[in-house]
Amino acid sequence: MLDAYLGEFRRGPAVFSVFLFDRDSYRVECNDGNGPSPVCLLTDRPGVKSDWHGAWNGDQWCSWIETEARKIIGAA
Repeated sequence: MLDAYLGEFRRGPAVFSVFLFDRDSYRVECNDGNGPSPVCLLTDRPGVKSDWHGAWNGDQWCSWIETEARKIIGAA
């Protein structure tokens, strides 16, 4: 596990941070003022879907979060 910080993006008061979790996986956390909490785990592995945490699973922001996170991943 690497757990290296790659960058962040915002929406309203929420700050989303992207971390390189291991060789081909990325972790996204959200801090809305109450401390960081897990959002999802993304991967570059073909055929593997994103793993959304708790209430984020199916949230209307999911596609936007994944798009923004992948911009940061692509720039890293």
